[in-house]
Amino acid sequence: MEQNKILERLLDEAKPFIQEKERDLPKIRQAFALCESHFSAEQVEQFLNQAEIAVVMIGLGAKALMAIFLKPCLDNKIIDEKTISQEFGEKVLGIVRGLQTVAKINTSRSKMQSENFIKLILSQADDVRVVLILLSFKLNQLRHISSLTEHEQLTLCEELDSLYAPLAHRLGLYQMKTEMEEMSMKYLHNDIYKTIARQLAEKKASRDEYIRRFIEPLKALLESKGIPPFEIKGRPKSIHSIWNKLQKGKVTFDHIYDLFAIRIIIDSEPENEKRDCWNVYSIISDLYRPNPNRLRDWISSPKSSGYESLHTTVLGPENRWVEVQIRTRRMDEVAEKGQAAHWIYKDGDTAAGSVHWLSKIRDILENQSDDSLENDSNSRMELYSDEVFIFTPQGDLRKLPAYATVLDFAYEIHSNIGNTCTGGKVNGKIVPLKHELKNGDAVEILTSKNQSPKQDWLSFVKTSKARQHIKKYLREMQYKTAEVGKEMLARKFAQSEIKFSDEHIRKLIKALNFKEPIDLYLAVMDNKVDLSILKTLFEEKNEDKKPVPIDSEDFSGKISRKISKEGDNLLIIDDLNDNLDYKLAKCCSPIKGDDIFGFVTAGNGIKIHRLNCPNALNMMEVYPYRIIKARWSKADANVDFSAGVRVTGSDEISIVSNITELFSKDQYVKLRGFNLNSKDGNFEGVLTLSIRDSYHLDKILERIRAIKGVYSAERFDMRK
Repeated sequence: MEQNKILERLLDEAKPFIQEKERDLPKIRQAFALCESHFSAEQVEQFLNQAEIAVVMIGLGAKALMAIFLKPCLDNKIIDEKTISQEFGEKVLGIVRGLQTVAKINTSRSKMQSENFIKLILSQADDVRVVLILLSFKLNQLRHISSLTEHEQLTLCEELDSLYAPLAHRLGLYQMKTEMEEMSMKYLHNDIYKTIARQLAEKKASRDEYIRRFIEPLKALLESKGIPPFEIKGRPKSIHSIWNKLQKGKVTFDHIYDLFAIRIIIDSEPENEKRDCWNVYSIISDLYRPNPNRLRDWISSPKSSGYESLHTTVLGPENRWVEVQIRTRRMDEVAEKGQAAHWIYKDGDTAAGSVHWLSKIRDILENQSDDSLENDSNSRMELYSDEVFIFTPQGDLRKLPAYATVLDFAYEIHSNIGNTCTGGKVNGKIVPLKHELKNGDAVEILTSKNQSPKQDWLSFVKTSKARQHIKKYLREMQYKTAEVGKEMLARKFAQSEIKFSDEHIRKLIKALNFKEPIDLYLAVMDNKVDLSILKTLFEEKNEDKKPVPIDSEDFSGKISRKISKEGDNLLIIDDLNDNLDYKLAKCCSPIKGDDIFGFVTAGNGIKIHRLNCPNALNMMEVYPYRIIKARWSKADANVDFSAGVRVTGSDEISIVSNITELFSKDQYVKLRGFNLNSKDGNFEGVLTLSIRDSYHLDKILERIRAIKGVYSAERFDMRK
């Protein structure tokens, strides 16, 4: 019953802020009744305390009060969202949802990143009442701090000092800000707090006497000049404010009298506010000499938080400087409770509704000046709608651009984390690299040592940091790939007996329409360049070296003569010889019966080449000391070799079956593959054979050529 009385008293205080009283007052009572019937008396008392702060200190109205009572009910599933929407309205539901969202934000590590945490809280609240109610929750916690453990007390005070007091300051809630700062300092810096409090207490009598002597003649003069009704009082600076001044070296305890202000509050009509304030300033200036450098006109140009006042510093009795604040009753109300108290929540959806108010807050945060924040460095921040704030698993907060992905977050942590990122866990759920992050997400990055940046990553990352690291990695990989391509090109130049020089490379780049050497090398690596152009392009450089046809007797003879000059060692190729490290070269695919030689490679053993291999002449001229004579063993072997045959002929119905039929009758030759291309009544077929030796290959070629309709059948070098 006692709590219902408290509620009714609270509703009386809230009535000035409630437009639709007949509609909204019963709804507030309904929300409170639901709360009262499901929670303990102690819990309900706390909800009422929160509501009282929201009304008395901030000036919130019906929808905010409903949300305060309904949030714990929704948290405990006493009521669902659908019912709240139907019975209390969609806006109330939006506030409750917002309160749930900000309540989940872990602010325990806000001390080092207070500005980012402030931005996160504001960006999570579509309705500014969420932020204002949150502040009332925190202030209520502070007022009941004695019920908390020592650790909880220190944690709360650190959050208030670094996060919620600056947030209240930005919103113009100076009374709330001061209370938060004072109590936080009492717990966080108790020795300093006690020292300043003792100093203030010791000087209270002399300070009060000085204020009396300053005010009396000023009050009499103002009354004689016909100023509208006014109130004049001395206002001591807060202990936290004094501590700030002491830290900055602006004052000492010996001059503690400087740490108070005289406030004059005028009951002006709205249309006369500015004139009345300046009249008072003029009268004060006649009595006490002002310091022109300390005049602050926040009436003509209010602070972006809505604060309006005229500040001046004058030389009072005993040549002491005294700050004087001049404002109207309306200005004082806004200064104490913020803009919300004056024009926002008369609680209907008026033009000064929540969207406008949130826009106003964003403007405050984006357009602050040193003067408007009294040089408070903790208050300088920006809020942009194109930002998101993400938690690491340790609770640290990182700022990223809107629509940033898991991959952006990985690179934000470290380039190596980004380079090996395979995805992430967002709020405990596994998501891919491209997943876009939202405000307040808790993200854990998943990595793999086998992962590396891909070109398509650039299509979805948003941060320049991620983009730079991806490009850097891809560029490094390009250079490595290009080096391989360069080596391949150098070998091709050598095979063509062309000097590998910068001049020739420049000429080749120009001929193939590349921009840089790296583009050429990459194209070579990807087999995108027809290097047969080399002979044509550099033909004039090789006029004295006429090419020798591979199948000609001159070529074979030339190779044979070179081999005969190179030592007497002879390598016998035998499939039973397991002690020799040799392989058949892929460039010419030798089979038993071919004339062959051995070439000692660097690191890959001995490669066996045919005498008419396209690379033979170059190897023998450049590396004659690596050439080894070789021949096949005369013993029978059970080894099959691969050989390629290219067949051309007339595209007749029976010709393919006639060719394939040959292999069914020959036990020494097996057909492993047959690719056929037909055009204009002719065909070209490529056969892959498994064959015992060159003798059987020659026999099968003769048989194929004998088939009616076949034009040619020739062996070709397969590239394995």
